[in-house]
Amino acid sequence: MKRKLTIIFLTVLFISTSFISGVSVSSLQNNFDENRDLLNANGDTAFEHIFGPPGHIALAVSEEDNLIFTNAPEGLALIQRDDLSNQTVYKDEIGLTDVQIMNLEIDKDLKLLYIGSIQGVDVLNYSHTPLSATPILTGVATNFELGDFIDVDPVTHYVWIVTQSHGLIVYDPINNKTVDISGYNPPAATVKMLTVDVNSSESFAYIGTSVGVYKIDTSENTTRWYTTSDGLPNDYTRLVKYYPSLGKIFVATFDADTQICDGLSVIFPDNDTVKTYPYTQTTPYYSRSILDLVCDTEEELGFIVSPYATDAEYGLLVFNTTSMDAVAKSLGGSLPGGYPITTVTGAPYPIEGMLASIRLDSITSELIIGTIQRIQKVDYAQPSTAITEQTDILGIAHNMATDINYDPVDGYAYISTLLGLDRIDPTSPTRLNPTSVEHLITGIGGAGGDTAGELLVGARLMFHHRYLYDIDTSTVSNIELILPLSEYRYVADISSSYNESLVYYSIAAQNAGVGGNGSMIIYNWELGTYHVENFTEEITQLEVNSILQDPDRDVLYVATNVGLILYNLTTLSEIKRFGDAESWEVQSLEWVEGKLWIGLEPYPNIRIFDPMTETFEDFALAHLIQYPSINEIQYVSTNQEIYILANSGVYAYNITNGELKREDESDGLSTLFVRRMDYIPDTHEVWIGSFQGINIYDMYFDNRLPTIDAVFPGDPFSGLINIEINGYDYTGIKEIKLTMKNSSWSTSWIVSNDYLQVPLNTLSYENGNYDFEINITDWNNLIASTTENFDIFNPIVSEFPSILALISIPFLTGTIVIILRKKIMR
Repeated sequence: MKRKLTIIFLTVLFISTSFISGVSVSSLQNNFDENRDLLNANGDTAFEHIFGPPGHIALAVSEEDNLIFTNAPEGLALIQRDDLSNQTVYKDEIGLTDVQIMNLEIDKDLKLLYIGSIQGVDVLNYSHTPLSATPILTGVATNFELGDFIDVDPVTHYVWIVTQSHGLIVYDPINNKTVDISGYNPPAATVKMLTVDVNSSESFAYIGTSVGVYKIDTSENTTRWYTTSDGLPNDYTRLVKYYPSLGKIFVATFDADTQICDGLSVIFPDNDTVKTYPYTQTTPYYSRSILDLVCDTEEELGFIVSPYATDAEYGLLVFNTTSMDAVAKSLGGSLPGGYPITTVTGAPYPIEGMLASIRLDSITSELIIGTIQRIQKVDYAQPSTAITEQTDILGIAHNMATDINYDPVDGYAYISTLLGLDRIDPTSPTRLNPTSVEHLITGIGGAGGDTAGELLVGARLMFHHRYLYDIDTSTVSNIELILPLSEYRYVADISSSYNESLVYYSIAAQNAGVGGNGSMIIYNWELGTYHVENFTEEITQLEVNSILQDPDRDVLYVATNVGLILYNLTTLSEIKRFGDAESWEVQSLEWVEGKLWIGLEPYPNIRIFDPMTETFEDFALAHLIQYPSINEIQYVSTNQEIYILANSGVYAYNITNGELKREDESDGLSTLFVRRMDYIPDTHEVWIGSFQGINIYDMYFDNRLPTIDAVFPGDPFSGLINIEINGYDYTGIKEIKLTMKNSSWSTSWIVSNDYLQVPLNTLSYENGNYDFEINITDWNNLIASTTENFDIFNPIVSEFPSILALISIPFLTGTIVIILRKKIMR
């Protein structure tokens, strides 16, 4: 009986020990909260770029060295003065502080070129090769507007630089130091300075500012302001040109709020009087806007260049520097009912209308003009003769490249820009070189800030805005001679039927009115017939943004500013509308695996339409798209990816794993204003048209590390615990590995998917400190890693076995002795 009691006692003792230990572990476990770690790494640049002409606002000429300098797309262009076809572009390789050049000024005696950007000024000795630029001013807000903020004193060689953050700065290139200007009594640094002209041979310097023109007499250290109280139309002065031999200071002032120019003002320093010449018909146009001016003092002629405007004449204007009467104007930029003077066309090339800068060749007296697209050289003779030469356009025809069409037959990408149609070989090693772009149509684009294009691959026809380019014959046709496009100001989009027999024009604005006109034009180019569908009697209320044909039936989906319209292509009649009551503004359409994806306003901005059930569902990740004006949606079926172009960048959606990633300016995108795109299968790239050139996106570029989402129990660990690890990556997760280790031991768990769960019994491990190292690998073999440190502490289990041993061993020993003694006695 005693033996049975002894065995029962020991059994109860061991069960109680286990029970007490288990309760203690569980209670400790429940006292800790979970800790979560979320890691993510942003990528670097994923883009290459092809830009268009930046507008040749910076211009300098060295006649003796036979060189013309101007700003190029992302750099500096050197042009042979006697051979305009010879252009060389330099970018970062010459050490430019900023490749966005705003101003150029030259010291011909010292062979120094001063290169101004928004944040500083570099100097380049162009007589030394290889060319190398040296910064002389950095981290300074120079000029955010189009003004000559650098000027070289022809006598002292001092460089005068006016800035908007540090006032006037004068640099001595011979001694490589800043000049003490306290004796000049310059305007306060807080005055917004815009332009400067200095000539110490006459002892005068003139500074154009936001509050007037400031005159410095460097010989007597006296100053004087010219403002509206002296006769200037406005104080805001963006141009000052001082011609001592003419006894005139030419000034261009602007309204500070509207930025409308007041024409050309002249300060006569002999009597300090001011007179202004608007060079316009007062009705219906504003005064001519003036960006730059140069004078031929021998011929007594002045030349003004003006930028494009809709409410003022622009282009080139010639005036007599003695009488100040206008002599002639360029045909380009001459508007109906404009200033009644002789027009100059130019031959063999017309003088372009959108101009930015001008210089006079001191040897030949020819004009060197910087236009929006190129450099033109003009040999002018009164009143209307102009012999012209011109450079090739650097880069694409215009930086606003808003439609791209890939041709699988010839392998080229056709680029529709605001000022023409270009063609680029995406596989060419020189494709990024600004001189490698082929210009098919020049000077022809679209109004309204956008240009549409559509390629008919089989027919070998490229529709560009209001024109048609025949790829086989290299001929251009004016579609306005066939279709009533002249009635409309803005062609928003061009699309086509799957069999290429029909071309669809989306019209989004009307010439004579505000708002849209609701027109869709269906053009059968083979028969030469067309149909205009207005959709509504109140044509100023509806705009057509895009048209897409159903691949399985004769139905058109028409995206408008008041909803989605289904249109019967057979009966040429409207079927029904969606979203008109909700004020949907539909901007883009794409067919994806039997369903129509719609980009629209308002939120959720992307909806998916099932044509069979005529029902909509919201895109589940629409909330992740910022500032969601959905300009285009395109499905790349070979990669199972959907690209979404919004006003916050490019979004790529992986249909396979449901991941969405965003590419913006921090990733190398030139601008957030992306418009349309096309996939280039030969290079596995997405070419994206934008308001800042072409962005070439490498679809397989990946330097984003996977995201780690790890769930650990509280510290310290005790008892039965569970560790969960999730991996997220656009390309997918290849492997998750968890390694548990201390100073002398380690073990690992590995799975080949995106989720790892590890149940862990801490009773199987010694108390102590452990590292838990997580490594997650994506399919591009990029590895994200993190290490967490935790303690394992089993408090009761750790002490109880020792206590139990001390108690049970003597007890067991005594029991065994008693049992053995009884056996001997028997």
